[in-house]
Amino acid sequence: MDAALTRIDLPAPVRAAASDGVTVWCADAHGVRAYTADGTPLPHGEAEALPRLRSLAAVPGTVAGTAGVPGTLAETVVVPRTLATAPIPVPQALSGTLAATAKGRVHWLAPDGAPIATARCPGRVIAGGGEIWAVSGARARRLTGPGTLGPPVELPGLAACAVEGERLWWTSRHDDVLRGGPRDIDLGDLGRYGERGGMTVCAGSLWISVTGGLLRISTWSGEPGRFVAAPAGPVPFLACANGTLVGGGHELFTLDPAAGAPLRAIPLGPAGPVGRLVTAGRHVWAFPARAAHALIITL
Repeated sequence: MDAALTRIDLPAPVRAAASDGVTVWCADAHGVRAYTADGTPLPHGEAEALPRLRSLAAVPGTVAGTAGVPGTLAETVVVPRTLATAPIPVPQALSGTLAATAKGRVHWLAPDGAPIATARCPGRVIAGGGEIWAVSGARARRLTGPGTLGPPVELPGLAACAVEGERLWWTSRHDDVLRGGPRDIDLGDLGRYGERGGMTVCAGSLWISVTGGLLRISTWSGEPGRFVAAPAGPVPFLACANGTLVGGGHELFTLDPAAGAPLRAIPLGPAGPVGRLVTAGRHVWAFPARAAHALIITL
């Protein structure tokens, strides 16, 4: 089945974007705007715009819900913050959080983009597994609550990283070793794949885009899996859409490991190379570089 592709116009080229699974936030020179996963604009508040946002990251919230059968015990379900019917308290930990970085600080934001807390921390924010990390140079710190950061984790010579909850996978410019998982892995031992590109965690594996395809590492055992050939690589962007791996460069490709389906290419036409890639449920948002529009692919 072919993926459906929709183009939506945006007020200005996007500098940063993030999603909690249902809502997509786009930051431009005029502030932060929110959209539903399929591209419908949400009411734009009067929040003061933060100057020149460098990055955005978002995670869902955890709220108490009741089981569907009368008389059964309450259960804990994970839902995006935008679906919560009441404010979610976040005294010590993340619970539905939107964060951004700008001018050497990390900012915790309300759903309308208004800043609610801040801390000094340069670099960028990245999300995964329900957690957000602030990464700067050779150091990373996990966001542990509004205005608070966890202890620093040293990452000498950081080249690339991917977040898996409280775990941070990373590589260094000084060698070919992948660190942060159950065991260190010398990527050079897996074969000569040349330059490396994007990295993400999806469907129980860490994926790294390399020349001609994808390296796959089990997040449980740390064992390398079968090399997956791809029509392009390395690509700068890898993301996960509900268990489907999505890669982006001049075109997109998708891979559903659980279904055992072959890798599938998705042409973007004359849109040009992807500048940013965000997933929201089964929707993939591709932002062509320096363009004031987004392409939404429904898988």
